[in-house]
Amino acid sequence: MCVPHITRISLLSALFGASVSTIEAQLLWSEEFDSGVAPDPSVWSYDLGANGWGNQELQEYVDDLDNAHIADGTLVITARRSAGGTSPAAFTSARLRTQDKVMVKYGTIEARIRVPDLADGLWPAFWTLGNNFGQVGWPLCGEVDIMEMGWKDAVRDGVVNRWLNSAAHWESGGRHAFYGRTYEPQRVEAFDLNEDYHLFSMNWTPNTITTYLDGREIWVMDIGAENCADCEAFHEPHFMILNLAVGGNFTGRLTEDLITAPLPAEMKVDYVRIYDNGFTELSGPGVEPDPAIIGPAHSGSWYQPEQSGHGFSMEFGQTLDGSPLAVVYWFTYDALGNPIFMLGTGSPAGNRVEIAFHSPVGMVFGEFLPETVSREDGGTAVIEFTDRENATFNYTPSEFTVTQWGHGEVVDLALIKLFGIDAAKSFELPAQEAR
Repeated sequence: MCVPHITRISLLSALFGASVSTIEAQLLWSEEFDSGVAPDPSVWSYDLGANGWGNQELQEYVDDLDNAHIADGTLVITARRSAGGTSPAAFTSARLRTQDKVMVKYGTIEARIRVPDLADGLWPAFWTLGNNFGQVGWPLCGEVDIMEMGWKDAVRDGVVNRWLNSAAHWESGGRHAFYGRTYEPQRVEAFDLNEDYHLFSMNWTPNTITTYLDGREIWVMDIGAENCADCEAFHEPHFMILNLAVGGNFTGRLTEDLITAPLPAEMKVDYVRIYDNGFTELSGPGVEPDPAIIGPAHSGSWYQPEQSGHGFSMEFGQTLDGSPLAVVYWFTYDALGNPIFMLGTGSPAGNRVEIAFHSPVGMVFGEFLPETVSREDGGTAVIEFTDRENATFNYTPSEFTVTQWGHGEVVDLALIKLFGIDAAKSFELPAQEAR
């Protein structure tokens, strides 16, 4: 039993005022590119070769510092004209992947990237592939293109630096299935994406995949089994890829003489981050384990099956300043059997959180006038989690709840999670990008 999601922020604001910040998702993993001169080998591997990569691409991918290096807290991927020698291709570049090192299943995944001038023939991308790619191949492994640019229609129309493509690929009924959208910022106000850094992101849950540019939704795809045929690939771990290709089918430029983009060209990546959206699972040797911390994956509707009819809606995350925060709604009854609810907050520590409850009095059905509601001491509770699905609840009533509601102590009440909720990172547009 849980409160509808739409009411949470209004209840927080009205009952607690400005003292309680909006919960944001917890940062689980990040690559900030703030050390060394080469990409961290515990996180990144290189794809190598000049085989066209299934798209008639013109570059050779190499592992040279001239094509991928760290500078000033930024990963710089550089496409260059070949200097001759042993390279079989007209261009060199780099393609980095986290396969078998950092894998993610569900979560909010984002990268802050500045693309180069793409006009014409460059093809930058930030994307994921199923980590079983080596065993099952493509498209059976599944692919999500969070960002790719350089599309041939944009080249044709002279707006290649303004068009963003985002898509999903998978196998359905033995065939390649595809879903995606081209995002065109110039329809709102003409601006080129290569002029500054932009945030390219995806929120991936068991039910949907949604992609974003600077917090603006590009598309949302229902991946639930009842609506997405053969979508098993989007319920398996994926790895991340960053690359800058030259030419190829996507760009429509298949020969060296058609590549007119200024070279060398730099794709700059400020960071890559993964946030817990309530369902996130990270794996791989490049992920530092931290299993004890309570986070959004513990958020959801909790109850005791033998006491069905009342329960808890719990949300875990962090405030805007990064402090851990828990918000708990307790739906229960008074001694006469009348339904009531209490609302509490606390700061998680390890697998334990102490909640200070408030008991709102004076609420009228169909009306909500904050000035008429008193916020009485609702007692305290301690919730301890053994994992994301099981917890123990202990409660000490206040004098008010004893006399007003007839409440008593609750000792070692076992709770289970009925279902989770999407606690995706809140996206807020910086003022200079609110176009």
